[in-house]
Amino acid sequence: MKTTFKLLGGLFVLLILGSCEKDSIESMESTDLNAAELKAGQNFNNGMIHSYSNAVVLQWSETMSQAIDNRLPLPAEAKIYAMVTLAMHDALNNVVPKYETYALDNSAVDYSGITKKNIHSIADAAVSQAARDMMVQLFPPSAPAANAKLSEVLAGIDDSELKSRGIEIGKDAAVAMLAKRSTDFPLIFTSYLGGTEPGEFRVDFAPFVNANPNPPFWPALAVYAFNMGELPGFGILSGDQFRDEAQYPLNSAEYIADFNETKNLGCDACPMRTEEQTEIGAFWIESNSSSMNRLARTIAEQKKLDGWEAARLIGLVEMSIVDAYIASFEGKAYYKFWRPVSAIRLGDFDGVEETVGDVTWTPSFQTPPTAEYPSTHAYAGGSAAAVFKAFFNNDHVNLDVTSPYYLPGVKRRIRSFSQMSYETAVSRIYIGYHFRHAVEVGERQGKELGQYVFENNLREIKKVE
Repeated sequence: MKTTFKLLGGLFVLLILGSCEKDSIESMESTDLNAAELKAGQNFNNGMIHSYSNAVVLQWSETMSQAIDNRLPLPAEAKIYAMVTLAMHDALNNVVPKYETYALDNSAVDYSGITKKNIHSIADAAVSQAARDMMVQLFPPSAPAANAKLSEVLAGIDDSELKSRGIEIGKDAAVAMLAKRSTDFPLIFTSYLGGTEPGEFRVDFAPFVNANPNPPFWPALAVYAFNMGELPGFGILSGDQFRDEAQYPLNSAEYIADFNETKNLGCDACPMRTEEQTEIGAFWIESNSSSMNRLARTIAEQKKLDGWEAARLIGLVEMSIVDAYIASFEGKAYYKFWRPVSAIRLGDFDGVEETVGDVTWTPSFQTPPTAEYPSTHAYAGGSAAAVFKAFFNNDHVNLDVTSPYYLPGVKRRIRSFSQMSYETAVSRIYIGYHFRHAVEVGERQGKELGQYVFENNLREIKKVE
């Protein structure tokens, strides 16, 4: 199962960004802030924060990626990415409260004594401790890498009261994050008989038709995280917040067109699929969480975001992606629509003359054990694109993107976040996972979700006059 457990190699992104606006950071005359200024809600746009580089934030994001990519089902991976990056963001904003936090309240933070000269001591310690504690708790196999990275960072910081304070802040950020999500149910495989009527989702395709006695273990006729849509959102109100239109009826002209398109373009070695369509399908197959994490890291470096900005950007992107999983899985469980692999093999038995079946039809990549509508990949790609666009107040980019682990040497030129979102969505048709309606609705709803997440979470704290 290629895309559920073994995520294809990472996107290495070479970015030549167009002129984009980023959050401005204004300088203040003083580098050591007075305790009298410490009021929750103040807008601390100051040179002290701007002096903190993004290096340690990005290092931990990369360490996390190396530790968890390709080792978990995609929904579980998305949740870990969000929780780790948001804990890092919260830790920084409990050093100096520049932005709203997710779990650890920062309304009474006292940052007296912090200056441009010593801010790295407390901030690096806080970010590192938070990231390490989250990784070890959420994915214990990552402990060796996380512990080694923590030791490396802390060894480079002179012992001081600020270093100790930073460590405690990091621990508190992780504890608060774990407490806030403590009632979340686990994302696991469960048996699922599925429907028997045309259009109803079923798990009658390999390998999930049979039980798997080896890790990651699943029962016969298994689905994964079928109830994920019931999880509380991270930055949205509920899983059904953006649900609107239903899938097309099987006898509609729209469904018939979608059926034949995926049948002709999504099969293994489909002769009608162009070389570029084949490239797009394989190029964007990997996890949104990992690819967008790397993209955010590269943009943060290119745009020279400070540590606070970088942590916020990555946190918002990963928050939007996990929420896209929650929202799309809510739709999948609500509509329970069949995958192309079932629809096309049973096309002669669906009561529609125009959908000619093919019992040998096989998608170009192994279909995941989740229902079809809407497309999660399109949803998550759309949500991430909306966050990037809103953060930089610009859709225009000029990206040379490569996928060295799966298509080495192949480059795709991306001129906008919207183009990236579109290619991510339509790729699912070219690998036989989805019908066009699922990717169009998923992408649209994802963009709505991403905009909502950006406008309502981790906002800059406004100065109290």
